[in-house]
Order: sequence, then C-alpha cells, then structure tokens
Amino acid sequence: MQQQQQQQQTNANMTSDRNLLSDKELHYLKDFMSWELLAVKKCEHAAGSTQDPEIQAQIREIGKNHIQHYDTLLKYLQ
Repeated sequence: MQQQQQQQQTNANMTSDRNLLSDKELHYLKDFMSWELLAVKKCEHAAGSTQDPEIQAQIREIGKNHIQHYDTLLKYLQ
C-alpha cells in the first residue's frame, strides 16, 4: 500500500516537472521560433520576386506552413 502511494507521488511529480522547461529548452524554442519567422519573411520576399502566379501561390502556401509551425511552438509556451 505504501509503495503504491509512493509510486503515485513519483508519477505526479514527474508529470508536474514535464510542464517546466529548462533555460536551454526555452532557448531552443526561441531559436526555432526565430527560424520559422525568418522562413516566413523569405517566403514573402520570394513570392513577391516572381511573376508566375502558380509559383507565388506555392511559395505563399509554404509560408503559411511556417506560420502554423510558429503558432504550434507558441502554444507550447502558453
């Protein structure tokens, strides 16, 4: 009985610890988010630099994917 209670407490501690991110992990997330924003900007620039509407549409779609990736990362931090 006591062993079961200890196991439950250990599991609860592990679950609560997973919600905390180390400084290194936060730095990685910041870097990932910066890279995603840079990719969006590059897509916007590339789409504006081409005359072909099909290529523009494809590049803008790729940019939307990067925005979704950024939003996903942001949700982890909220």
